[in-house]
Amino acid sequence: MNMNKVFKIIAFVIMIAALIWGGYKVFFKEDKKEATEIIKAEENKDSKEGESKESESKETALPVTVLRIKKGDLPMRLPISATADVWEKATLKAEVDGTVEAIRYPIGAQVQKDAELVKLDDSEIQLQVDRADADRLQALSKYLVAESTDMQKSETLSSEDKAKLELLKEKYLNAVKDYEKKKISEKQLDEINNEYEQAMIYAGVLREEIRKAQEGLSNANIQLKQAKLDLKRTSIKSPFQGTIADIVISKGAKVTRGLDLLKIVNLQTLYLKGFALESEVAHLKKGTAVRIKFDSFPDQYYYGQIQSISPEIDPQNKTISIYVDIENTNNSILPGMHAAIDVEYKVFNDVMRVPRNAIIVRQRPLIFIVNEKDNMAMWEYVELGEKNDEDQIIEKGLNNGVKEGDLVVISGHLTLAHQSKVKILEIIDQK
Repeated sequence: MNMNKVFKIIAFVIMIAALIWGGYKVFFKEDKKEATEIIKAEENKDSKEGESKESESKETALPVTVLRIKKGDLPMRLPISATADVWEKATLKAEVDGTVEAIRYPIGAQVQKDAELVKLDDSEIQLQVDRADADRLQALSKYLVAESTDMQKSETLSSEDKAKLELLKEKYLNAVKDYEKKKISEKQLDEINNEYEQAMIYAGVLREEIRKAQEGLSNANIQLKQAKLDLKRTSIKSPFQGTIADIVISKGAKVTRGLDLLKIVNLQTLYLKGFALESEVAHLKKGTAVRIKFDSFPDQYYYGQIQSISPEIDPQNKTISIYVDIENTNNSILPGMHAAIDVEYKVFNDVMRVPRNAIIVRQRPLIFIVNEKDNMAMWEYVELGEKNDEDQIIEKGLNNGVKEGDLVVISGHLTLAHQSKVKILEIIDQK
């Protein structure tokens, strides 16, 4: 056998082996790929079905907010419109002519009673005081000379009476000195003076010339008192503890008697004045509790009570005025603010009640109660009682009944059906 035939046979065998190996690789690779794709398809199918079921479960659990029911009181309220004001407020005026020397506090400042608010230049009035004091001393000298002369000429006075009058005279003169030194009050000086004069009248020595001198002294005392009063009026002081509401003058301004200077209010004496209809008088009583909401603070309630009720009806508006006490500890409420007052004229005690927005009418009124074990919302037909602006009394439930501790749906319930699956977002405890 020649070599060419041997090589041809070997080449043919190698070619056949290659073809067999190639077919084997191709056949088993495709089969594995196909199997892998089938497995993946099955897995994707299972995954999608799971997601679908989970999505379907989520869609059926509707989100709701619930309230845990608790028995309590239901107050009946009468709405009344009111305006805030203060009992203590004043517009301080100038009582003497003068020039503004100083303004002690700005608008909004809180001041104590008798605090000096405005000071007027007092130099001219101080001169009037000094002049009146000099005139008084001169009149006093004339009076004492006339009195001493008359006592010496009197033949009816005993030595004992004269000694008594001398003691009273000395007491009076010492009192004048003490008054000038501000050791005694003006009232005490007048009492000592009256005692001296009565003793002289009783003794019969107060004759015509002494009366004239005494009248001159009295007039001089009056002039001095007036000058001192005007000097005192150059200092404008607060009549009560309060807050500066307005200032209408400035430093250096010329003011005249009767001119407005500033306004002051005591926010701690704040009250509300409300107007009720004539037909509502039967619901109003002194001491009745009220709930208050101001337009300025819509998210906050205040509380007070009726302090007094006007004894007459306004003939034009057919309304009656009521006055309500309210605490204003932080001075947040200001005069002029509008408020809505709810007068709690009657209270139903220890009743089952739910928020009015929890009630739905579907032929009959009903509420939804959630079972906490399976989060299932069940409707409960109810009979309703009295209501106020917030809550409604539940007289009874017509299916399983309504009891304390039940969870009633208060939001997210408008689209609920009986036995709906729900997801509780929040549980609120009823107050």
